[in-house]
Amino acid sequence: MRKILASSFLALSTLAAHAEYEQVNLTVFGMDCAPCAHAIHVSMKGIQGVNTVDVDLNTGLVSIKLTPGNGAAMRQFNEAVEKNGFTHKDATIVVRGQLSGSSQTPFLDVTGTRDRYALTPLSAATDVSGLLGKTVVVDGVLPQSGKGKVSDTLRYKSVTEAK
Repeated sequence: MRKILASSFLALSTLAAHAEYEQVNLTVFGMDCAPCAHAIHVSMKGIQGVNTVDVDLNTGLVSIKLTPGNGAAMRQFNEAVEKNGFTHKDATIVVRGQLSGSSQTPFLDVTGTRDRYALTPLSAATDVSGLLGKTVVVDGVLPQSGKGKVSDTLRYKSVTEAK
C-alpha cells in the first residue's frame, strides 16, 4: 500500500512540476507611496508558491517569480492587487500547461488550477497543431479584466514544448 501511495504521489508531483505559472508581471495603478508598494509585496508573498516579488514604485511594475510545482492561480494575483485598493492592467506571464483544442482554437489548461485560456497570437499566427496534447510553455499577455475576474484569452508571443 505504501508503494502505491508513494508512486501515486510521485506521479502527481511530476505532473504538477510541469504545469504552473513561472512568472507574472503586473502593472499596478494607484501605488504612490512606499507603504502601498509594501502592501502589494506582502500580499503577493502570501500566495503559496511565490518565490520572489519585486515592486517598482516608479513604474508600478510588480514582478513575481514562482517556485516549480506551485498551484497559484491568476485570480489570486488579481485579488492581491484589488484587496489593497489598486487596479491592474494587462499581465505579462510565462506559464506551463497542457495544450488542447484544435489548431484553429487552441486552449491552455494550467493544471493544478482552474485556469484555462483560449490562445490567440499577438502577431502573425503560429502553427501550434504539432503541440496539441503536449505540455507547453507559453509567453504571453493576459488582458486586463473587470474587478474579480480573469480574462479567458491569453495573447501569446510564443508557445514552445516544455523540456
